[in-house]
Amino acid sequence: MASDLPKTSWKRETPFRLGGLEIHPASCEVKGRRGLERLRPLLMDILLRLAADPGEVVRRETLLEDVWPRRMVNDEVLSRAIAELRTALGDDARVARYIETLPKMGYRLVAPVEEIVAEAAPEPDAPALPAAAPAPRRRAPWIAAGIAIAGLVALGGWWLARPAAPATLANLEQLLKTARPFTSDPGIELSPRFSHDGKRVAFALAEGGESRIVVQAVDGSSRTFVGGLSGLTRLGPVFFPGGRRIAYWKSDEQDCAIVEHDLETTLERKLLDCTLSPRSRFDLSPDGRWMVFAATRPHFPSALWLLELDHGTPVALTTPEPGVGDDLFPRFSPDGKRIAFFRGGESHRAPWVVTRGDPASARAIGKVEGLAYGLAWLGPEGPLLAAADWLGFRALNTVDIASGETRLAGARGARFPDVGPHGELVYESATYSANLWRLDNMRGAAPRQLWRSTRYSSQPEISPDGKRAVFASNRDGADAIYVSALDGEPRRIAFGEQLRYLRPHWSADGRSIYAVRTGNLPAMAQEAVRIPSGGGTAEVLTGVGHAAIDVREGGDGKLYWGELAGNAMRLVRAPLAALDQVERLPLPLVSQYQLSAGRIAFMQPQLPGITICGLETLACEPTGADISGDEMYHWTLGARAIYLRATIAETSKLARYDLARRAITQSWDFFPSGAGASIAVSPDEKILLLAREEPPAIDLMIAR
Repeated sequence: MASDLPKTSWKRETPFRLGGLEIHPASCEVKGRRGLERLRPLLMDILLRLAADPGEVVRRETLLEDVWPRRMVNDEVLSRAIAELRTALGDDARVARYIETLPKMGYRLVAPVEEIVAEAAPEPDAPALPAAAPAPRRRAPWIAAGIAIAGLVALGGWWLARPAAPATLANLEQLLKTARPFTSDPGIELSPRFSHDGKRVAFALAEGGESRIVVQAVDGSSRTFVGGLSGLTRLGPVFFPGGRRIAYWKSDEQDCAIVEHDLETTLERKLLDCTLSPRSRFDLSPDGRWMVFAATRPHFPSALWLLELDHGTPVALTTPEPGVGDDLFPRFSPDGKRIAFFRGGESHRAPWVVTRGDPASARAIGKVEGLAYGLAWLGPEGPLLAAADWLGFRALNTVDIASGETRLAGARGARFPDVGPHGELVYESATYSANLWRLDNMRGAAPRQLWRSTRYSSQPEISPDGKRAVFASNRDGADAIYVSALDGEPRRIAFGEQLRYLRPHWSADGRSIYAVRTGNLPAMAQEAVRIPSGGGTAEVLTGVGHAAIDVREGGDGKLYWGELAGNAMRLVRAPLAALDQVERLPLPLVSQYQLSAGRIAFMQPQLPGITICGLETLACEPTGADISGDEMYHWTLGARAIYLRATIAETSKLARYDLARRAITQSWDFFPSGAGASIAVSPDEKILLLAREEPPAIDLMIAR
């Protein structure tokens, strides 16, 4: 495709910033932490062409036509030039900070582009930040307790400086350009929070399976560690007013607590013990009087609790019913009167608000839902700043509390934002990837990685003949469906720029793939589709409706699916030839289900274990396979066994639960991880496919 731009419209002479680098086109110079680097004019032209459309995909053919307009140049020349440019910028293709490769499409600048203008002298309480980005580094693995689950930056203090001004996307886009790296530790940085004066940030620094709290000056002049790497997990620090004390969550193998820590004396006292099993992300009211936290409940979703510090015992603030999902990530409003939080299952969380002390006031805001990663308030009346994947990728979004209107703000990759008193913003910038692995069950061979990419692949399923696999991945951009021979290369069979394809399943004859298709805009309806396994036009299954979230053939001439009911599913089926003849199965609401060999197995929300039933009789019995809601994606049903992630002798393993013997008969140290369905088994149970998440890279970014 030829560029629509005039051939020289993308060229420029004025300098600009690219993330932490200064780019000077006239002299072909790049200035950064590593010093001065001079580019070949050709490399500068490539960089300028990408900078003309920052954040957008510039196709390979566009680069070839615009940068080499009068020469016949092939793709290999462009690939070598991009590699040379990355080296000059100090970039890494595997964890791109400047230039991202989109296979078979082109390249994209992922660092913000900012004009260099004359800067006024900084005020005494707002020292300048270092401009250079940290060098790429290897990341240590981290424990599941610190990471939720499968860019730019947003928002500042205009709502405080000008409280009467309406929130506009233009305001936010200007502040996006100020985002810079805040930390460069070899570990993983989590849960950043500003002090009340905005001069310090507290966060958790994880190294291996341990973590400690760091309190760091915004200007980089000081850094204090709370605790050492002594086997404890420390997370979720929050400042008390005055900045002398912080509260944080800590645990070891036997106990957990939320504690208060004096930064001057280092003395600690327990604010809340582990009786209610509080989760690590909690909040303090602006006056330091109240604490709100999420806590687990046996057989019920997590709820929010309020504790008046020094004056009482915890009181339940929300009581979500089974099937609606957990209440998580609470944040007080700046005036301390309301609390925003997320409610829902892992992949269907929506923002809610409740008035402190008034449980009946809890209400949902808007209709958007998806994977969610924390929120913050932009003033007492909002809007909220929510990190979520509502538009197809993880980013910051604004949510108007009154109308529920949601808009993308930016900061692709952002999680758990916090807003300072002068409009500062700090957040986690996280990069995730997951790959599929093959495990030959009967041969005892070492696991082998398949179809490696730097993106997220999961939800595998092996074809009825045992020769092919289908899986979902965003390896080429948006969430799409791929099919591959087990020893071949994957082919994308269903995709779209504004569409997401999820939960793929084979038809009984192997000729089709069933999936769910959603749009990147909230107004787009969800659809069940059937796609030829070799690729082609997706057929919309109109008889299934818009509430289906998991569509499968049962091998009995019927189609089965789950109808969305809160954050659970109601199982239904209909003959393949007459999808309008829907039969609701006399089964409870389920969180996940599987079909195999004339049987259906399912889990129920908040209840441990797996139940199995015959498809013909629907006679059911518990299996004895011990699995909890946290493991809801890490199991599958085979012809003779259930394969699941299990804890054996306090160690995670992949286990085979034999349905005839009602016992675990085999286990492997190699086990699945990550978000989404993670295990597939061939019909003869000789081959297993596992989705495994790679160690994430998580940095802190700051915008001022």
